[in-house]
Amino acid sequence: MTTASNTRVLRTIHLLFIVLLFCPFAYGKVIYVDDDAVGMNNGSSWADAYNYLQDAISTATAGDDILVAQGIYKPDQGIAVTLGDKRVSFRLKSGVTIKGGYAGLSAQDPNARNVGEYETILSGDLNGNDVYVNDPYDLLNERTRAENSWNVMSGSNTDETAILDGFAITGGDVWVIPFGSAKAGGAGMFISSGSPTLIDCTFTDNVTGNAGGGLLIYDNSNPTLINCKFIRNYAESGGGGIFSSESGPTLINCKFYNNYARCEGGAMFNFRSNPELTDCTFSGNSIPDIPTSLNEGGGAMRNSNSNLVLNNCAFSDNTASYGAGMHNENNSNTILNNCTFRNNSARISGGGMFTEDSNDLRLIDCIFSGNSALSGGGMSNNYSNVVLVNCILSGNKAYDELRTDPPEILPGEGGGLYTFGNIKLINCTNCTFNGNWAQQGRAIAKYGTSDFMLNNCILWNGGNEIFDIIPNRITFDTSYSNIQNVLVGKCNIDADPCFVDPGYWADADNPDIVAEPNDPNAIWIDGDYHLKSQAGRWDPASESWIQDDVTSPCIDAGDPNSPIGHEPFPNGGIINMGAYGGTVEASKSYFDKPVCETIIAGDINGDCKVDFDDLMILMAHWLGDYTPQD
Repeated sequence: MTTASNTRVLRTIHLLFIVLLFCPFAYGKVIYVDDDAVGMNNGSSWADAYNYLQDAISTATAGDDILVAQGIYKPDQGIAVTLGDKRVSFRLKSGVTIKGGYAGLSAQDPNARNVGEYETILSGDLNGNDVYVNDPYDLLNERTRAENSWNVMSGSNTDETAILDGFAITGGDVWVIPFGSAKAGGAGMFISSGSPTLIDCTFTDNVTGNAGGGLLIYDNSNPTLINCKFIRNYAESGGGGIFSSESGPTLINCKFYNNYARCEGGAMFNFRSNPELTDCTFSGNSIPDIPTSLNEGGGAMRNSNSNLVLNNCAFSDNTASYGAGMHNENNSNTILNNCTFRNNSARISGGGMFTEDSNDLRLIDCIFSGNSALSGGGMSNNYSNVVLVNCILSGNKAYDELRTDPPEILPGEGGGLYTFGNIKLINCTNCTFNGNWAQQGRAIAKYGTSDFMLNNCILWNGGNEIFDIIPNRITFDTSYSNIQNVLVGKCNIDADPCFVDPGYWADADNPDIVAEPNDPNAIWIDGDYHLKSQAGRWDPASESWIQDDVTSPCIDAGDPNSPIGHEPFPNGGIINMGAYGGTVEASKSYFDKPVCETIIAGDINGDCKVDFDDLMILMAHWLGDYTPQD
């Protein structure tokens, strides 16, 4: 995680600590809301609770807590609003906390709180007549939603002390308002010039004809979302779950399932924004296979002119024409740490990720597995500066395209990675490509002039690993790498890397049956790409070091001038090839004798003696600057 990323997360944690510590002492009052209350309905207790949330919000001032019992609450209900007015929304206030999930009067203990069990719903279904549709695309034309609220919630013009905690937000439907209006999107919630805090909120079945079906964030807004979910939201333009424009939202442990957009960003679309996401999940989001004038890109996420940081995020089973997991464009500077892209499928290019016209893309400790597309099953990069460090691309597929007019078969290109144009794929360092498949370039396919550097990497278990458009030419700058059937480049080798478990293609109906990778019914069963070692290799399952009966030729075979990083002792003083080289999980060095348990001053390579080999390693790194870069 970068220094800037750490600072932002710590700032968020500090903010929450302040909110939790000082809110009880803010000298505010507690206001109760329960649609079953039949007392004085003045909000003073559960028995005398307001029936309508709008009444509680209208009377609340800074320091107040509003406690809301399970039930359904609508923005057109209350003294100060007009019944049936779909223009009105629930509005958050700075300094006011609104908490749902309370049992209320219907339970033995009204103060019992469980957000999942005591569901508190903020609904835009004003007539209560919405019918369920199986296909979220049908939400757009469902006539029973004609009277629904345009925007269920508003968090505009608030700061971080405006807190919404424990609600389901559903039934927003903003379609006919001209784009450019303050409420042109965000059917579930819109935020303009606001930075509220949303906790344990679920946005579901909200739809907009513009942007941000679940949530629209714009005009320098910086909200914080924690443990929130976005499910089955739809946007005709972009950002089925969230659309963020010129803002900097922070998302922690949020989940996006089955959100849709017609053009861009099925789950999330970031435009000129600086979001940071940590521990977030994107699954089953999509862009439809409907020809439009736009790119149909970013089944889960699309980023344009944005600077993003993602930590420990997962993208799986998303679909689009381009970049089923993620689509980056127009000088978007994106940093991904420890993120996974699995089983995403693009109809054209970039199963896991598609990057074009972007300034910088940096991926560290990321995994692309089981993704597919016509080109770039794992990744596709056009005209971009890309850095991959300690990444694994395994079992990705670029499948052939059968055309009927004229009849022809176009071969799939770049099972793991496809590059086109004047791309600069810089420092693909300590990465592992294994078991990827394509007719042309099972690991990597390259078109056009490029600056392409491959260092300390392993490309294996496919054959035909690298493809260049010009026959018999390999223009990659490859060095100190293990490439199957390729020895072009500096100090490359061609030898079985001895993975612990190389993974395999299997029949989708029976994973025990091995299948050919070009079988349409084949699925990828992933493996373990640690290198076998007689001195010891890390086993993630048992969280212990295990000694094998063989040692991988990729151990101590990397670039002697590369820093060994955090490789455990004995490490040979030279970095290992592959995704775990330079990390705490790097396999240990073996010197044809029992492992040296004693660290001797001057014994750089760990062979239990100080000799000329140690001196050569020292001289190779003399006066080198290995300062870590953010």
